[in-house]
This record gives sequence, structure tokens and C-alpha cells, in this order.
Amino acid sequence: MKSFTAVAVVALALIAFVSSKHIESKYADKDFLVQQKFVLEMLQHIYQDDVFVAKYDDSWYSYKPWEHVDHYNHVDLLKGFFELWQHKPMYDDEIFTVFYDRHEEYALGLSRLFFFAKDWETFTHAVFWARTHVNKQLFIYAFTTASLFRPDMEGIVFPAVYEIHPWHFFDADTLEWAEKYRMHGFHNVKKLDNMYHVVIKSNYSNHYGDVNYDHNMAYFLEDVGLNAFYYYSNLDYPFWTKGPEGRELNKDRRGEFYLYIHMQLLARYYLERLSHDLGEIPQFNMYEHVDSGYFSGLHYYRGVSFPDRDNHYNFYSPENLEYIRETEVYIHRIMEFIDKNKKYDIDVVNTLGNIIQGNEDSIDTVFYGSIDNLYRHIVNEGRPYGKYYETLPSTFMHYETSVRDPLFWEVYKEITHFYWHLVEHFPEYTYKDFAFEGVKIDNVHVPESLTTFFEYFDSDISNAVNVEVPQDTTHDVLYNFGRNSHYDGHGFVIKARQFRLNHKPFEFQLDVTSDKEQHAVVKIFIGPKYDENGKYIHLEDNYMNFVELDHFVVDLVAGSNVVKRNSIEFSWFVNDRTTYLELYQKVMDATHGEYKFPLNQVEAHCGVPQRLMIPKGKKGGMPYQFFFMVYPFHEPAVKQHTGYNHVVSCGVGSGARFVDALPFGFPFNRPVKHDYYFNVDNFKFHDVKIYHKDDTTNVV
Repeated sequence: MKSFTAVAVVALALIAFVSSKHIESKYADKDFLVQQKFVLEMLQHIYQDDVFVAKYDDSWYSYKPWEHVDHYNHVDLLKGFFELWQHKPMYDDEIFTVFYDRHEEYALGLSRLFFFAKDWETFTHAVFWARTHVNKQLFIYAFTTASLFRPDMEGIVFPAVYEIHPWHFFDADTLEWAEKYRMHGFHNVKKLDNMYHVVIKSNYSNHYGDVNYDHNMAYFLEDVGLNAFYYYSNLDYPFWTKGPEGRELNKDRRGEFYLYIHMQLLARYYLERLSHDLGEIPQFNMYEHVDSGYFSGLHYYRGVSFPDRDNHYNFYSPENLEYIRETEVYIHRIMEFIDKNKKYDIDVVNTLGNIIQGNEDSIDTVFYGSIDNLYRHIVNEGRPYGKYYETLPSTFMHYETSVRDPLFWEVYKEITHFYWHLVEHFPEYTYKDFAFEGVKIDNVHVPESLTTFFEYFDSDISNAVNVEVPQDTTHDVLYNFGRNSHYDGHGFVIKARQFRLNHKPFEFQLDVTSDKEQHAVVKIFIGPKYDENGKYIHLEDNYMNFVELDHFVVDLVAGSNVVKRNSIEFSWFVNDRTTYLELYQKVMDATHGEYKFPLNQVEAHCGVPQRLMIPKGKKGGMPYQFFFMVYPFHEPAVKQHTGYNHVVSCGVGSGARFVDALPFGFPFNRPVKHDYYFNVDNFKFHDVKIYHKDDTTNVV
């Protein structure tokens, strides 16, 4: 017995238990809370300039940034914007989109104005000036973008974009009901804590009937969290700038990252399509009709509806000929670049991504143009609108509405085919690229089944209604603090309630043997196993369909290792956003010393909604497969989290965002021509079934 005990103690000593760290937090001080309150006030009831609760003296209203140029850096870069604004200001009688060249000029200039402000006081005056004078969509875009890069804004929490500007996320019916409640004085609405609480059931666009098969997935395509993620990912890496000095965007391999985000979105959408017995995503062809029409149900603040598109629509039309001819020229040049390429590394992939997007790090924006931008213009093909004879922007012309259109996925499948054509010529990965000498995954422990379900989620859409001018006397503490959603002296909150996909948390455990102590990286992917007809998909035809769920470093010891990870800890996934009202309440409580306002990345703007980690599955269960790998740690050029505070920042432009130096998506980033190369000890595929509790996708 004594001998057995001794052996057991030694064995336990050799087991390394590896799990993720808890979420680190900082806490806001008084100065931070003042800044946070200013941001919240500037973004509420965005189309009303007379409802500020805080009192601003005349100097704020008379402020003109071009009269205070000594308070800004790089004034030479601001002169063009000052001249543009004074000769052709952009007001709310126009609909802003950064994809129109003229609008891009405004976005660049206003973002620079905010970013080049030398101090907080100058910054706030510039923001206030823009808030009260500039086109509101332009203001939101530039204010958010510049704030992502200003050091003094690090950790500041912006309300979710779908609560700042609900017109781009919730249908006209929902917003009309919200306005009716406000106009009718909240008749028969009960008050809670001296505040009217209204909840409106908000439908997805397929409520009145599916116009095509893709419309079955409106709950996914129109998910406000997914659309917000895509919006913010493009604000992190604006195509019109290289990034500020010291935080150059190409440090983050922006072109490669641009391609990878879209390829991962496509793979995730394909997994969701399989849950509905739909097959491959069609590939956009600008010469042929497009089967998938789209009726968004959205309308702009001024009342005009977003353009709709009929099924079987043909974009090869006289209005598009100029764009199509340009696209043909640039496609030819991109293919020539690909076919002449003799490099097989990350750099050439990054170069290709920059070329396709046509961003400021492209090797030649004149020669290669922007395929990304041109396809958006081809699909837009809206009717003439506005005083400058531009076309009415469709869903494709705003980042925050792009993803909801089924055609988005077809267009980006066409765009990413350039990447797959490039890497088709790369050497195939073989055993030597995959094997991890001395390391073996002995066993994988994952639940046999995972469960998804729909649950109600509420978004604060109070910004969608107009409010009265603040009064000096009220008993509502939130009103006194600065929140101006009030009626007759009483606060109100209007929420849109939707069914949203979610899943029960799950955990995996890897039993790993290592012949020595060493750094390693663990990755987990989820991918399909069978197509829509139940036919097994061989890896040679399936490698592009795997979605990366997690990616982290572990320290292996010699002997046995146990690596555990819960799905709530997975990288790149974040919680749902705190509502606008709750943010106000928390900031107020923290200001009064009744609450510690945490600053962390639990709800980071740069993360994908955790709810959408896995596909819906089916009631009777649907088979998918996990892929686990443990491989050698490849030290990146800049160690992860270097140069920024990862507790409160996503680190955009730091060059230190990513775990290791390998290509994004490794080992699925190149075509698989011989699946037996995946038969190495440090790789494991594992089957899993996903069960859905309820197939209901509409609210009513």
C-alpha cells in the first residue's frame, strides 16, 4: 500500500493542469468616469442638438476648430478638411456612406480632426462642434474610429452601435411602434423605479414570409451582434488610412487579416446553412442573375426605405457597365500578380489582401484599384438620390448592414477565391509541417452532444425616438446625471426584444504527453462532416469550411499534461453588450462611489458574439466535427500584448495582437491534397452532434 501511494504521488506531480486565466480588470477612476459620461451624452438621441442635459456655455456653441489650429497636431493635414467643410458642409440631408469617394474625404478629415486634437479639452470641443453641425452618420463613424486610436480614450466604453443608431438594425415596424409609445405618452405603460419600461417584440425580415431559402436564416444574418462585429472590424482597420504613427495597421498583417475574417465568416455561414439543409454558398457572377433577393425592412432616419432587390436580379445592366469594365481590368491585374508570384509566405498573402481591399497599404491603389469597393458599387445600383445625384445607399454600402443581405456572402466568396487561387500554387503542408516530435494527444474529452436554443435578448432603442428639451427640475437621478430619455419629467427606456441563437457552455479536455518541458500552442476548430445530402465530405474538399474557435499557448511538462478549456474562455468571443441604460446606471453609481466600474475585454468591440460560436444544428441532432491540434510555439516578431494594455484594449496597430507567427488559419490555410498528412500524433478529429431545442425563429 505504501508503495502504491508513493507511485500515485509521483504520477500526479507529472501531470500539468492547464486552463485559461480569469478575466483581468481595471477599475475606472473619477477622471475616467467624467470622460465616459461625456461619450455617453454625445451619442444619445443623435439627431437632436437641443437636448443635452449637461450645460455647455456659449463658447462651446461658437467653437470653430479652424480658429484654434494651434490646438491640433499636423495642421497641414487638416487644412483640406477645413476648406471642404467651409465650402461644402455635409448635413443630415445626405445619407453618408464611406464607400462614396466624396464621403470618404469627409470621413478622413473628421477622423483626423478628432485624432489630432492635442488634449482632452480640444478633443471634446471638436466632438461637440461635430455633434451639433456635422451629418450624424458621418459623426458616429469618425468619432468611433478616432476614439479607437486615441490613447486618452483607451478603455472608454461606447454603447453598441445598434443602440446608438438603431435605424440600421431594426425594421421600420419596430421603430414606428417605439415612436408611437413616445408620442402617446406611454399610455398604459407601467413604471418601474420611476421609469417607463417598454418592450417591443421585434421581428426579423422573414416574419412576413421567406422570399428565398437564405431568408430562413434571418436570425443569423440579421443578428445585431454579428452585424456590429463586422462594423467594428472595419473601423479597426479603415481602408483609407495606414494608421497613426506608432500604430501602423500593417503591423497586424492587415491584408491577411482582412482575408481571414471574411473566410472565417464564410465558413461559419456554411455551417449554419447545413443546419437548414442548404448547400454551398453560391459564388457571385456579375454577368448573371442573382437568385437571392432581399427586403430588409429598414428605413433611414429621414424616412426613406433602404432599396430592395427582387429574386433573380441581374446586375449586368447599363447603369453598371462602367463599374463592371473597371472590375474586369482590376481582376486581370490581380490574377497576373498571383500567377507571377514566386513567394510562398505570409507577406505575399498580406500584399494580396491589401490589393483586394484597395487600402492605403496596397502596393499600388491606382493600378490595382479596390475590388472590394467596386463590387459594393455594382451591387448597390440604387436609384438616384440627394442633391449630388449619388445613388441611394443599399445595405451593401454600410458595414453595419452588409452582413444581413444573403448576397454579401456570395460576393465575398467570389472575392476570397483570389486567395485560394494564390495558395493553390503554394507547397502543400506535409508531415514535417504538422508533426510535433515527442508530443501526442492521447485522448480528447468533449461532450457527445452540444445544445443550442433561442432566447430573448433586449436592445435599448430609446435613441430611435425624439425627446423633449430637458427641464431644470426633476426627481429622476438618471436625468440629473445626464441621460435625456425622458417624458414629462419621468425617464423611459424602450427595448426591442428578439429571439437570438445561443448555446449551452461546454468544455473540452486534452490528455497530452510530451517528452520534455516546452511551450506549445493549442487550437480548436469546428467544421462540417456531411454535406446537405448527408454525404461525407472528404478533407480535400472540406478544409476551407473549418471555423477557428480557440488558439492559446500552454506550457507542457515532461510526461502527462491535462489541458482544459471552457467555451466561455475561447479566444475572440465576447459577451453580449451592456445596454445604454445600464451603462448610464453603472457610471452614475461609480461616480457616487456605490460601484466599481470595471474595464476589461469581456464585451470587447473586436470580439465575435459568444452566442454564435456553434451552428444551430437540428432537433434530432446534426453531426459536425471538432479538430484539435497541439503544435510548437512560433514566437511572433513582437510578443503578444506588447506595447498596449490588453486588459482594456484590442491592441489594433500594435503588431502584438496574435498568439504566434504562423499564418492565420493554419493548418487549413492551404489546400489539402492528401488528407493522410493530417495523421500525426498531435492532431485529432472528434465527432460531435449539435441538438437544437426549438426550431422557432420568429418572435410572433
